[in-house]
Formats: sequence, structure tokens, C-alpha cells
Amino acid sequence: MTEIVFHSQPVSVYLWTASLVAAEKGVSWSVDPVEPGSASHRALNPFAKSPVLQHGDVYIYETLAIAHYIDRAFDGPALQPADPRGQSQALRWASLVNAYIFPTMTNGIAKERLLVPAQGGTTDEARVAQAAKDMAMQLGVVTRDLEAHPFLTGDTLSIADCFLLPHVHLASMTPEGASAIEAAPKVAAWLEVMRARPSFAAADQFARRAA
Repeated sequence: MTEIVFHSQPVSVYLWTASLVAAEKGVSWSVDPVEPGSASHRALNPFAKSPVLQHGDVYIYETLAIAHYIDRAFDGPALQPADPRGQSQALRWASLVNAYIFPTMTNGIAKERLLVPAQGGTTDEARVAQAAKDMAMQLGVVTRDLEAHPFLTGDTLSIADCFLLPHVHLASMTPEGASAIEAAPKVAAWLEVMRARPSFAAADQFARRAA
């Protein structure tokens, strides 16, 4: 029996983030698929978003809250800096991913280039072009933090890295994303390190489906 259950759409970048956090913490998990927007989904999360964590009789939605809970509720390596400044940086990155990077790298580039054509639609080229410009700027922000240390908030991985990884990885599978990452060598090196971690392999089945 797994330690936690994620109630979620199987293909969700935020399920991927939560799974990475669980894997880095050494916590076993399973996924209970939900039908997006269904009554049962809204009973778990009134906003019908994924994932929702279940740990015994504890239910938590919103991925930042889930990541924080997993880090604090279980033994294992700390995934959030202990000092106030470091903690603020981890929270900043989660916020940046939610507000800017997800709309740009995942929805603006990866979804338009990979998912829309696969579903028989036509890629919005103007949206992709604007997102590519925004991604280049965003990778400059990532680079500035990676110039100071190997991970986003310091010398060890934190939840910040787990938030960012799915979006950079998915964008890298497109011509625009690959080009932007090639032009940001610090980010390219970080991505290689993150892909080599056991937590990435643990999420490999999801990563293949998401591709």
C-alpha cells in the first residue's frame, strides 16, 4: 500500500511536480485518475484542478501546499531551505512557475507544438513566437540563480527545482524550447542533472505519456 494517493488527471504537469517531490522525499505514491470537472473531482477540489493529495484522512489541494506537506510530514532530506531568505526563494520560484513559466513554456510552446497538432488542431504560430521570446527572458532569470549555485535555491535540490523541471523538459521537446535552452548553458546543464536523478526516472512513465 502506498503512503499517499494523488487524485489527478494522469497527464498533469503539477502531478509531475508532486510526484517528483514525493520521489525526492522517498515517499511512495499512487495515482487515482479523476475525470476533469466531474462532481467527484469537484468534491476533492472545488476548482477542479489536479492533483489532490490524500494521506490517510488528510486531503490537500494546490501543488505548493502539497509539496510543503510532503516535505514536513515525512522523514527524508529537507526539500525547503531552513533560513528565511532561502525559504522565500523557494516560494518565489513556485510563484514564478505558476504565474509565468507554466503559461509560457507549457501552454504557449509545448501544448501548441505537441498537443494541439496531435489532437488535429492548428498551432497558433503567433502565440508560439511570443512565448519563445518570453521563454528566453525567463531562462535568463533561471540562469542568474544557477550562476550562484547548482540548484535554484542553493547547493541541494528543493521544491523549486521540482516545480520548474516539468515545464523546461516539455519545452525542450520543441524546436523553440530546445533553441532557447541551448542559448542558456547553465539551464541546459541543470536540466541534464535533473534528468539524471532517480526522481526523474520514477516519473518516467508519466513523462512518456505527457510527451
